[in-house]
Amino acid sequence: MKHEIERKVSLIHALAGATFGVVSPFLFTRTLTFVSVIIAGFLFAYPLYILTRRIFNLPEKEFDLKEWLGKGFLYFFAAWILVWTIAYNFINA
Repeated sequence: MKHEIERKVSLIHALAGATFGVVSPFLFTRTLTFVSVIIAGFLFAYPLYILTRRIFNLPEKEFDLKEWLGKGFLYFFAAWILVWTIAYNFINA
């Protein structure tokens, strides 16, 4: 995969993670366990895997699940947790 496409995929996932992070304090009102946070991240980020493959016409061989975990999900998850923490603290301050 070209570096330009990798950057775009990472940016799309990071922006989606930040958006989901703003919404998360309203969706998850009770405390979640570590495992449930990981599962929720996968459930909300997986449609982005399919969407980015279709947007950039990436074959499954070129952008498989392993590539997505490193170049998409990691950015989604990091942005999501960071923004969720900040938004949660602003709401419950």
